[in-house]
Amino acid sequence: MTVRVGIVGFGAMGAWHADRARTLRGFGLHSICDITPAQRRAAERKYGCPAHADLDEFLADDRLDLVVVATPTNAHEKPVVRALRAGKHVLCEKPLACTEAEARRMFAAAAAAGRTLMTFQNRRGDSDFLTVQKAVRSGALGRLHDIRLIRWDWSDLMRTFGVKTFRPAWRTEAVYGGGTLLDFGAHYLDQLLQLLDRPVTGVFGDLRGRQWTRDADDQFVAILRTSDGVVAQVEYSQNAHVPVKVEWAVNGSAGGFRYEPERSCWYLRNGRGTQRIRRVRNERGDWEALYRNMRSVVAGRAAPLVQPRETLRLMRILDAVRRSAQTGRVVTIKDEYAPQRGPRTNRVTG
Repeated sequence: MTVRVGIVGFGAMGAWHADRARTLRGFGLHSICDITPAQRRAAERKYGCPAHADLDEFLADDRLDLVVVATPTNAHEKPVVRALRAGKHVLCEKPLACTEAEARRMFAAAAAAGRTLMTFQNRRGDSDFLTVQKAVRSGALGRLHDIRLIRWDWSDLMRTFGVKTFRPAWRTEAVYGGGTLLDFGAHYLDQLLQLLDRPVTGVFGDLRGRQWTRDADDQFVAILRTSDGVVAQVEYSQNAHVPVKVEWAVNGSAGGFRYEPERSCWYLRNGRGTQRIRRVRNERGDWEALYRNMRSVVAGRAAPLVQPRETLRLMRILDAVRRSAQTGRVVTIKDEYAPQRGPRTNRVTG
């Protein structure tokens, strides 16, 4: 079976998805939809496929199996809902929405249409995350205490990643869903929540726009506290003169674990308190797992790896980070976390 893919939004990420649809086994790039004439011409030249200006015309094609939405974040809901109502399965770039309420409307449309909507959280396939996830799930750390991920760097990515023919700096504008929290935070907090198999009860957030934007944020801090006392923190900056990278550090009652790019480290102590350090091989990264999974979903052989409840949980946390940043206070939330039943893996064959 070949899954025929249509892309809505032929920007930087739209082109990335078009390349995946054209090269991955079991997929084929069928068509593209974009509001910008120059981008449509570029798509036709590069891929030789139809490029539509009108969304309804694009969706009217009965041969289209899967729609990938890669527009700016504020423009996800309309094409997602209309694609679902047209009978298509949908894979949508992260974050699915700007708010939890918006995401709930989108999943309600999927349920009503009897089609799958999955958020493209491809960085669940990052080598560093898969390595840390394996360590946490092994149980060797004992009772989980603390998790840290800190990444400071200097980057003008917010202003330059977009295509020149459509607002290349839209990530600096709040109205488009810009800012590092919704961009990179949607990845890192999703990863963090995969490690927290217990309810989050409190959220603290701080957002600043210091170098690249005053309208959105170019750095953020998010601190999560769980019902059993785990404290988990993600800190990210694109305006740091001093680069800092703590590539995941986890502390538990029986030991600690730190990801390092070459070989990661276990930190363990014996009964007398003497520390023992053991290096382990990192897991291999896999950014194509969600595409393989989506092929099985379209064929009716699998459930989506990124479940609606997981996306809604992430959106609830993102909302809480922003509320906390506005008030300067910890936000108490009701986390509808429910343990996953059965084994889980990010490595899915299609």
